[in-house]
Amino acid sequence: MRLQLDKCEKIDGVESLCSDVLVNLLESSDPAKLVLDIILNPTIPLCDWKGDNVVIINDSRINLLEQLMRISPNIKPCVREEALKLALDLKANMKENTENSLAILGFLLLLSIYGLVTSFIEDEILELFAFVAHHRIAVELFRTLGFANKVSDFVENLIKKKEFVGAVRFSCEYNLADKNQLVDLLQEHVRNAKQICETSCQNNNSNEIKDKARDREIASLKTVLRCISDHGLEPKVLFNKEIKYRILELKGYQGS
Repeated sequence: MRLQLDKCEKIDGVESLCSDVLVNLLESSDPAKLVLDIILNPTIPLCDWKGDNVVIINDSRINLLEQLMRISPNIKPCVREEALKLALDLKANMKENTENSLAILGFLLLLSIYGLVTSFIEDEILELFAFVAHHRIAVELFRTLGFANKVSDFVENLIKKKEFVGAVRFSCEYNLADKNQLVDLLQEHVRNAKQICETSCQNNNSNEIKDKARDREIASLKTVLRCISDHGLEPKVLFNKEIKYRILELKGYQGS
């Protein structure tokens, strides 16, 4: 089975479809099996279905897995075996593209929900968290998968890799640093994102490449804003307005 990450765009009716699925999930006699069925044999048109043997992992599927984790369902042995097959396929796919953070997040969610962590090498699982640390749910998964005692070294490694948003999220949850220090990390992240975007735009004449660079910076800045909001850093952050202005500025440059 080949797995493919395909981030879908919001379309009319998607939110109501998601609500219907979540209601069915809560009412299902076997929600763990239901979620696997939706992922492996999607009947809800949240995104395009591409071919007979392609499983699409996207935001809607991640949301389903997150909701399933909240329910803490009983997992039947046959369902766990099916989840393990999916996890193995996801892991094989990740070797080719570790930039797909949703695929990695889906893999980690499967491990947590279906009790699969012992089927994989612990150090390899830990390494994957660096790619998803900026996601809020990653902090909870880090704890449920048994890595809480390694958080200090993990955060230090994130900072070395300049994964500042992830470092801030984990530091806030585990009370590892003063909030002023965390704000400094976010400021550095914002500066780095701007520098990368401007360098890319200066070195290319293609409007398409420039727009992609701007889109990446916008996404990066929105991640910072979510992090600030999630962890109550607003009183410490004086550059919120600057970030929002920069996003508007970048959108104004699109196509030029």
